[in-house]
Amino acid sequence: MSSTNAQFLQVLSKTLPPEMSFNLPKESVYAKRQTVQFTAQGGPEFAPGNSISVLLPPRDDMMDTHCTFLQFSAKTTDANVAFCDGIFSVIDRVRIYSASGALLEELPYYNLRQRIEADVTVPQYLKDSCLGVAQGYFASGADKFAVSSGLHRYMLPIKSALLANQKHLPMKYTGGIRVEFTLAPGSDACVVKNNAIPGYTVKDVCIVSDLIKLNDQQIAVMDAAFKKQGLKLFGTTYNHHFLNYSVPNSTLNISDRLASQKDILLSFRDNAVLNDNAKDSFLRAKTITSYQFSVAGRLFPQRPIRCDDYASEAFVELTNAFHGHVIGAGLTVDKFNALAEGTFVVGRDLESSRTVVSGDKSCKSQAVDMQVILTSSVAPNQRVDAFIGIDVVYEFLPTGEINIYK
Repeated sequence: MSSTNAQFLQVLSKTLPPEMSFNLPKESVYAKRQTVQFTAQGGPEFAPGNSISVLLPPRDDMMDTHCTFLQFSAKTTDANVAFCDGIFSVIDRVRIYSASGALLEELPYYNLRQRIEADVTVPQYLKDSCLGVAQGYFASGADKFAVSSGLHRYMLPIKSALLANQKHLPMKYTGGIRVEFTLAPGSDACVVKNNAIPGYTVKDVCIVSDLIKLNDQQIAVMDAAFKKQGLKLFGTTYNHHFLNYSVPNSTLNISDRLASQKDILLSFRDNAVLNDNAKDSFLRAKTITSYQFSVAGRLFPQRPIRCDDYASEAFVELTNAFHGHVIGAGLTVDKFNALAEGTFVVGRDLESSRTVVSGDKSCKSQAVDMQVILTSSVAPNQRVDAFIGIDVVYEFLPTGEINIYK
């Protein structure tokens, strides 16, 4: 049989045209993939206000950040208490530290930022799926109080510059990082009925990730490159600013003097809703009639964006900010235009209309604040949360030093 095959290959090599003749590829570099669980320190049970830390130690492995999730079990403390839509509601803040304790990334009001993104980008059919339910969304027709009061296992992606934007994170050269999750107050994360006291518990917290085991040859090449030039990681994160909006026609300052601004989101929440435990604290209001931004004396856009009627101009702006991915269940006409308990959000892309690569250099070079010019037909009593997306570069040096550029 072997001699027959050899003769066939000899004939084939003479009859094939040159462009179809090739050598069989050599054996590929072998890499193993395994799923590893990094367990939270302390516990085993956590309550609102607690901070939960998970250590990601330095290893020779590459972490596949697209297959990395936060997992935990959670339930409310009373059958009259339900989680807000999306289990990320229980995460008030995320901090990422280096092994030496230096703060690398901070994501405040993480739950509100994720809720805005979910309202804009997550359709109802995804909420109804197994993946949606695992992320704490309520399927159509589900009793949210019955679901929330039962203990369930949840799984969430971690939206951060370090743990989401890189496809592969070389754990060895980070020196090890610690991820800290701060749990939100029960009044923020939950809604109640029958005057119940909002509360919940979280347990069995871990980060589950796919790790790629490299062979000795790959590790040697990467070690040599790291010793020569270090490691640079690129990502996108955000800054948060709290603004008080109480006068109908107002100009609000946002002191965020960075040259790498990518986009801005503005959330308007009615204080009466925020102070009512029976209402979802992440619901937003549309009471403004127009908005416009100003940086270093330059207005953008050139005329105010109207928000009256169906807020179609504001919706187009939001579409640009999310690069067209606006298929969320929260974008129905009635929800997006609700005066108190809806999903309205201002979104503005800060890159496409600029002559610079990213953001507005005037904010940093001229040390000026960004201004938001708002008009309204009613006297607002609202809390405004501003989220400004920014580019960030992390530089890990062989000396152990870490530089952060924004």
